[in-house]
Formats: sequence, structure tokens, C-alpha cells
Amino acid sequence: MLEVRMLATMSALHDKACDFSRGLFTASVSLGAVGLSSSIANPRPRAYKEYAKVSRQVIVVEARHYRTGEALAVEIEPPFYQRIAPARHDLRGLPWMAPGLVDIQVNGFSGVDLNGSPIGRSEWKRLCQSLLAEGCTHFLATVITRPEDSYRELLPALREHWAEEPINGLGFHLEGPFLRPEEGYVGVHDPKWMMPADPAWLSWAQKACGGGCRMITVAPEASEEGLDLVRAAVGEGIRVAIGHSGAMGAALAQAIEAGASLWTHLGNGLPHLLPKWENPLVHALGSNLPYASVIADGIHLPPHALRAVAQALGDRLILITDAIAAAGMGQGSYRLGDRRVDVDEEGRAVDVASGRLAGSTLTPFAAVFRAAALLERPWAECWDAFSVRPAGWLSLRHGLEEGAEASFCLLADEPEPRLLATFLRGERRFWSEDQE
Repeated sequence: MLEVRMLATMSALHDKACDFSRGLFTASVSLGAVGLSSSIANPRPRAYKEYAKVSRQVIVVEARHYRTGEALAVEIEPPFYQRIAPARHDLRGLPWMAPGLVDIQVNGFSGVDLNGSPIGRSEWKRLCQSLLAEGCTHFLATVITRPEDSYRELLPALREHWAEEPINGLGFHLEGPFLRPEEGYVGVHDPKWMMPADPAWLSWAQKACGGGCRMITVAPEASEEGLDLVRAAVGEGIRVAIGHSGAMGAALAQAIEAGASLWTHLGNGLPHLLPKWENPLVHALGSNLPYASVIADGIHLPPHALRAVAQALGDRLILITDAIAAAGMGQGSYRLGDRRVDVDEEGRAVDVASGRLAGSTLTPFAAVFRAAALLERPWAECWDAFSVRPAGWLSLRHGLEEGAEASFCLLADEPEPRLLATFLRGERRFWSEDQE
């Protein structure tokens, strides 16, 4: 059984069982039976019930640290971790506890497309809640290249939803419009809507986003003001990624010096035929660029290429989904902005007009274990690449440590990976149905 205890100072006592061993009331919530890791043999099931409702709660989660396997008692007073200490009694059979997943590239999810006409509040909430049900406690709503005038309607509409109910949204990622327009680099971005780098436009966009633009993907070499744009973005507090770009050599080094710190979905948004050594992929891998993101679905990069890229990147690897509206939905036809995208039974999303890949159908929780299988690495290593590492890039304190925001997942990894619960800022926001 998965155990979560809730401690609270009492303003009033109900006629229920209480434990005053520490001057605190104790209640526990049953989550039901779960499959658990073989690293703890013969887990013993436990059952608990909620004893009372109280005014102010300190939640105690007893679980195993996802990296060390150490049994912990984690005290949470929302929204922060208050105390993390070794558990004092037998905790065999408890789940893993890991920081919530952080996806910096979400174009849509669960039937909701962020790149078409402005969505309504209910669609925004559905997208956010569907991501929470996949262990994603933080994400960047991603807007791809579109007609210039249409940004004036879309960005303020998204800003309003985010400002009123951010839920797990961290803000926005603008992938475009300052990308390289040549064939091979564009992906499914329409080159006729791409623009030369324009720092003044970016300043307007940041205001339209209510200051919520946290990331922009650009091709800094594609126009004269590319480096000025990078510097302007950094000055606005926006993280700069290179992507859909041919930056190499001096151009790449200058962009990094100006403040670029990540390459977006490395290995994609590039021509299929490039010189053996003088190409952006090899230059990016050999550069001092701090990070690169990768879509580890086995489709965007074939498994052997994914392993080579991940090995070259080491702890510079950040995992993303690049999810579209089809993510979590299954086979069928969907929209990505003005594009019709068909998804086959294997989850491959293809733009009908061009035949190119159009984002992915990965879901965050599944993406971790898909990456672990493809890379033949422990899942905890891939979890870091999808949680604390992107969080650190965004300057978000996100580890399992005292004083940090208590946004985390409880999960089992056997007999198969299973998300049991997601907590956001110390509050339970998802509970697996069979744990009720």
C-alpha cells in the first residue's frame, strides 16, 4: 500500500482516533494496492483511512527517494517541503517519490491545440489537468510560427488563462517566428510566416504574454540582428534556445556568448543530407552549449542515433515531449495550428500536407520510461533529465530538498511503471483511479 499521513495542529477535535505523540493529529489516506519495485522484497500491504478533517495540515509522505532508494519521511506544509528525514520504522512496500516532471515544449495535449484559434478557459484547464495526470507539475505552453497579426489575438488570450489559473503552467515558449526559412530547417513551421530577428517585436511579445515568456527558440545566424535578439531576450529574462538553425562554428560560439543556453529538439529541424563533419548537429554536440533538448520517442531520432546523442550530451541532456493535441488521445486526425496532422497506430504524428513529423504524441510519464528503455539507462537518470535539469535551466528550485516547492510524483515501477499520485505545491492534484 502507498502511505500518506496528514498531520495538523488541531483547532477542534472530532470524535475520531488521534495520536498526540508529538502534539499533532495523525490521519492517513488509503491509496490501495500498488505494484512495487523488486529492490524491496516482499512488500507488505497496508491499509489506512482518513480519521478526521482539520483546519491546517502538515502532510507527511513516507516513500523511497527515486535516486537513492532511501526510505524517507517527508513533512510538507503547502506549498513547501518543511523537513526531510530518514524514516524511523519499516517502510517496505512504499512507492518511489520523485520531483514532478517539467516539460518545456508543449504545443497541445489531450485534444487541446494551443496553436489554433484562442482556446477557452475550460480547454486550458483540461490541458493542465491532463498533464498533471501524467506527472507534469510544470510546463511551458508553446506557440509555433504563425501569421504575425494572429499573435496579437493568441498571446493575450493565453496570458489571461495563465494569469487567472496558472495551475501547472510556468509561462510560454515561443518557437519562432525567428527561425531559418530554408528547406530542411523549417520542419512544419511555415517559412512564409518567419521573420528576421526583431528585438522590438520580442519586447512587444513579452508584454503581450504578461511577462510570462520564459523561453524562445531562434536561429541566431539567420538574420543580421540575430545576436541582438539573443541579448535582448536575455535582458528580458527569457531563456534562449537555438533551433531550426544552421548555426555552426563562430556563429554558434557567438550565440552562446550572447546568452543562448540550449538547443531545441537537437537532431530535428535539420536537413537530412549534410556534410559529414561540418553540420549543426556535430557542432552543437562539440560546443560548450549548456543544454540540448531531445524528443526520445524512437521516432524523431532512431534509437541508435538517440543513444549516440544522449551519450555525447551526458548531463547536458534535457528530455521533452514536443506534444501536440494528439498526445494522450490515440490514432486519428488532429490540428496543429493550421496544419492537419494524422496519427497512426504507433503514435507517429505526420503533417498531411508535407509528410513531415509534426510534434509528438508522447506523454510525460511514459516518455521517461520510453527514454530509459531506448537508452538502456536507469529510469531515475531519465527522470532527472525531465525534471530537475529543465527546472534548473529555468532557475526553478525543484529537488526533493527542504525549503523547495513540494511538487512531486509518487510512482511504482513494477510490474510496470505506474503513476500513483501527483502533488502540486503540496496539494494532491492527481490520484490514480485504483488508489481511491
